[in-house]
Amino acid sequence: MTGRQPHAAALRCLEKVLEPDAVVTDPDQLTSLAHDIAGPAEVDPVAAAIPRSVEELSAVVGAATRSGLNIVPRGGGMSYSGGYTPSEPNCILIDTRRLAAVQQINVVDRYVVVEAGCTWRTLHEALAGSGFRTPFFGPLSGRVSTVAGATSQNAAFFGSAAHGSMDGTVIGLEVVLPDGRILHTGVLRPGGVDGQPHGPDLSHLFVGDCGTFGVKARLVLRLVPAPGGEAFVSVGFDDPSAMLAAQTALAGRQGIGECFGFDQKSHQNILDRRHSFRQKAGAIATIAVQSGGIARAARLSVDKLAFLEDVAYSLHLSVEGDNTNHAETRSNRILRELAERGGRELPDVIPRITRTRPFGPITALLGPQGENWLPVHGVLSLSAVEACYRDLQAMMADRSAEMAEVGVVATILTVLSGRALILEPQFFWPDCLSPFHLNHVTAEQVRNHKDSPADFEARALVHALRKTAIEIFHRNAACHMQIGRIYPFGSRLTETQGEIIALIRSTIDPEGRLNPGVLRSD
Repeated sequence: MTGRQPHAAALRCLEKVLEPDAVVTDPDQLTSLAHDIAGPAEVDPVAAAIPRSVEELSAVVGAATRSGLNIVPRGGGMSYSGGYTPSEPNCILIDTRRLAAVQQINVVDRYVVVEAGCTWRTLHEALAGSGFRTPFFGPLSGRVSTVAGATSQNAAFFGSAAHGSMDGTVIGLEVVLPDGRILHTGVLRPGGVDGQPHGPDLSHLFVGDCGTFGVKARLVLRLVPAPGGEAFVSVGFDDPSAMLAAQTALAGRQGIGECFGFDQKSHQNILDRRHSFRQKAGAIATIAVQSGGIARAARLSVDKLAFLEDVAYSLHLSVEGDNTNHAETRSNRILRELAERGGRELPDVIPRITRTRPFGPITALLGPQGENWLPVHGVLSLSAVEACYRDLQAMMADRSAEMAEVGVVATILTVLSGRALILEPQFFWPDCLSPFHLNHVTAEQVRNHKDSPADFEARALVHALRKTAIEIFHRNAACHMQIGRIYPFGSRLTETQGEIIALIRSTIDPEGRLNPGVLRSD
C-alpha cells in the first residue's frame, strides 16, 4: 500500500461538518477499515467519515466531492470482492456505523424503515414479537452486515429459497447523490411512506450497485407475516448430481426458507468445528427447555454431528408453515420426495442451529485450524448448475497436487435463491491473520492463531484459483452478487445496456467520484 499523507482538503471539508471523533485519520484504523476478506486496498484512503445523521452524510458527501475527493461507502465490512477497498487515490470512506437505527415498524402497512448502518441482527431483534419479518432477512454475516450493505451487494441467504435476494425486499430508498442532494425512490418520500411507487421506480438502480450510484441513507423494507411454525430437514446423498437435482427441483416450493448443500470437505470442517456447534446447540437447548420445547432440545444433540463422517453430500432445509403441524406436514412431504431421489434422512441439527441462532458470533471467517478463508461465487440458472459444478470440480482435481503441496483445500457450498442456485467455492490455506481477521474474528481465534506465519505461496495460489473459478462461472453464464472489483460486469452487458448505464452514471456522477473502480467495464 502507498504511504499515508493525509489530504489537507479532505480533512478541512470533513472537519467543517463533523465532530472531531467522527473523522478517522489513524493509519492503523484506516488499514482495518479498508481491508476486506480478500485483502487490502490498492490505495490508502485519506480518511474515514462517520456521520451521525442523514444531514451530516449529505454535507460530507457534497463537501468532499466538491473538493475533488472520491467517496467509498462502507457497510459492515464483510465484502470479499473489493466492494469498499479503494482502488483510486484521494478516497474517503463513509462508515455508517452511527446511522444504525430502526426508525419505524408499521405492521399495518407492512413496512419497516431503517438507517443505512442498521445491522440485520438489530433489525431481527427489533421485529421480534411483532409477528412480522422481512422476506429476505439477512446474510450469514448479519451480526455485523448492514441493511444498506446487503442492498448494495444484493445479498442472499436467510429466507432466500422462497424470496430470493435483497432485490425482492427493498421497496424504497433515501440516497445521497455525489453533489449532496438527497433522492427518494420507491415508496419513500420526505414526508412518509406511500402504498406503492408513484410511477417508475428508481429503487432497483441502487440494488447491487456497489455504492456507485449513491450513498444509501435510509431504506424501506417489505414486511411479511412471520411463520407460525418451523421444521427442519437434512438429507444425505452419495453423489453431487443427485443432490443438485434434488435442490433445483425444490425451487419455487412454498414454505422453504433456506436450502443449502455441503460436500464432504465441508462436513470435515464442521466436524473439526464441532466444539462451536456444540456450544450453539447447548444454548438453543437451554432456550428450548426454558420455553417448554424439550422435544426440540433433545434433537439438537443427536450423535454430536458424527453422522457427517459417512456422508458425501448433504442438503439442509428450514421449512415454514402457518403452525408447527403445517410446517411438519410440508417437511415430511419434502423428505419423501428427497428419498425418491436417493436421499437418506439425517439428524436436522445443522439447519436447526443455523435458523434458530441466525446472527450469533461469526466463527467461519477462519478455517477450523485457523486457516485463512476466501470464497467466490456464481449465481446460475437452474439448468446450468450441474455443468458448472462439474467444471469447478474438474478444476480442483486438475490443481489438486499443486494445492496439496502448499496446504490449500477447497469446498463448494450450494444455496437455493428463488429461481436460481448459488455455487460458492471456498478456499482454505495456512496464512497469517490479516487486519480484517483481527477486526472480525473471535477473541479466542485471535489468541489461538495470532502468531501464524505468512504463506505467500499458498495465498498466491488461492487468488489464482479464485480467478480461474470466476472464468468458469463466466463460461457458464453465471451472474454475481457483490460484483465489486473482481467479477466481470461490462462484458455481460449488451451494447445498449452498457450505453444506458454509462449515461446514468455520467448524469448522476459526471466526475466519477462514487466508488471508482467497482462495476468495472472489463
